[in-house]
Amino acid sequence: MGGIASGQETFTLYVENDGTFIKPLYRTDRHYTDGVKLAFTHQPDVNFLKDYSRWNGFGENDGEVRTALGYFFGQNIYTPDHADKPAARAEHDRVFAGWLYGGIFAQRAADNQMEHLELNLGMIGPAASGSAIQNFVHDVISADKAKGWTSQLGNEFAADVTWLRRQRVADRYFARTENFDSHLEYGATVGTLHRNANLGIIFRYGMNLPNDFGPGRLEAPASACIDKPAELQTLYLFTRLGGKLVQYDRFLSGLDTEPAVGQFQVGAVYRYKSFEISYSETFLTREYKEQGSTDSYGAINLMWRF
Repeated sequence: MGGIASGQETFTLYVENDGTFIKPLYRTDRHYTDGVKLAFTHQPDVNFLKDYSRWNGFGENDGEVRTALGYFFGQNIYTPDHADKPAARAEHDRVFAGWLYGGIFAQRAADNQMEHLELNLGMIGPAASGSAIQNFVHDVISADKAKGWTSQLGNEFAADVTWLRRQRVADRYFARTENFDSHLEYGATVGTLHRNANLGIIFRYGMNLPNDFGPGRLEAPASACIDKPAELQTLYLFTRLGGKLVQYDRFLSGLDTEPAVGQFQVGAVYRYKSFEISYSETFLTREYKEQGSTDSYGAINLMWRF
């Protein structure tokens, strides 16, 4: 049992935003307001990936193990509510913050399970260029500029490590069929920005479901441990029900954070040959006790396999 190099390589662009730019009929611009990540993955035949594929007995009695490496960079932007109207803001709200980062991840997958291990390094504060990017975008879309970036979090080097596992559910009520499958997802993040544990379940229903581990998202990239997909059109709908236990979130500094946050995501994926596009919306419960209303954001993912 070892890592297999299939030559599969991908570029994936993840874009998340809470306003009309991606989420029609909504005009919010607050809290986690924007995220962009570009990831490249490949499946090299290298010794340390072979060792990783065997580590801790992964994949025993579950088929051969495939491995992949990924590299990424991105930026997240956080603001208080009423980013362009300081007088309308609540006394206790999120602070302005940017997060500019890059990193590497390793993945391994067998027939019914996949693991993702990621190292994320970067800067928060003025060095992350959150103010410049947000105001540039607002100029392009003719929106009011945000006011208050002079009080953003200061420059800090930051690092997070994330571990995530997805398992195909084999229970008779949720077992894979020609048009349906489901995956259990759980993991944890530990670092100077986030410390949390998460749990969720993903359901997919559609035409020509791919033999992978479900759709990716900005905080949990899609599995790269797959053969080159068949040249069939794929179209499916998905939902993800999840939640996380939060011990620390640097971007909620000074607020009374909620210990548990629920998430509900709904979306659609279309794939034809080497190209894939997905759209989804994610709805969150309150992340801190002073929060006036719940948040949501839209996401568009573009993937090209070659």
